[in-house]
Amino acid sequence: MMLRAVMMATAALSLTACGANYDVMGARSLPNRGEDFHRALQTDYADLAASEKSEADWADTKEFVARARRAATGETFLPEALNNRAIPGHAAKSIGDARARLIAVLNDGTRPSMPVMAAMAQSGFDCWMQEQEEDRQPEDIAACRSSFNTALRALEAAKPAPVAQAAPASSMPDQFQIYFDFDSANLNADAQAVVTQISEAHEKYNPATVLVIGHTDSAGSSDYNIMLSQSRAETVYNALAEEGIDQSEMRVEAYGEERPRTSKPDGTREQDNRRVDVIFEK
Repeated sequence: MMLRAVMMATAALSLTACGANYDVMGARSLPNRGEDFHRALQTDYADLAASEKSEADWADTKEFVARARRAATGETFLPEALNNRAIPGHAAKSIGDARARLIAVLNDGTRPSMPVMAAMAQSGFDCWMQEQEEDRQPEDIAACRSSFNTALRALEAAKPAPVAQAAPASSMPDQFQIYFDFDSANLNADAQAVVTQISEAHEKYNPATVLVIGHTDSAGSSDYNIMLSQSRAETVYNALAEEGIDQSEMRVEAYGEERPRTSKPDGTREQDNRRVDVIFEK
């Protein structure tokens, strides 16, 4: 009897956990621990989950419920990776170009300044990806793409044009590269030497901001490479802080395999792309 009771309780817990994967209302009503962007994103993904649930598309209901829950925690995460979906060949280039433009504006500070439009652009892109993979409801594809494009144009239009400035008498170095071993976020001896060089240049030129930007080659999955590039950027950030650079002056970004210095076929190991760029800004 005891064994039977344990088995029944385990089955009940399993059903509850499974049901939570498709609980659109639960995901929508979660208290949001983030900012305006995260609240808008939570709502947008819950709306997408509800739409897919009404069509009994359980896989995508689960995906969008999970994304709504992530937004509710205040997590800032990227739109869906291209290799997560089997995009038809006729749409692959337009989808790829659109994602690159989206990542560019999201990394230019639009999330806090235009939170609703930034959320609309991200959720609209993921909606487009999902409908384009199915490639059987042209009206739905067009609606998602239109929502994405409307938000993206608004974000790009709000980006201020760069102001031309006269070059200083003593030019500040604009960029350093720190290279990493394959599948590693640890500094080797050469990398540590560049960290020291950056610290010395920082003391001489005193830039207002130090950008620390992580990258990877294309070996491994896109999602894994985003995390690896973040780890590399954080390693350099911590090393520069130990060298005496104020943490408040530094900004960390990560792009995974999306901005290679050397173009190679997907899945290729390339030393030139396993790097962290450190950029001084006045």
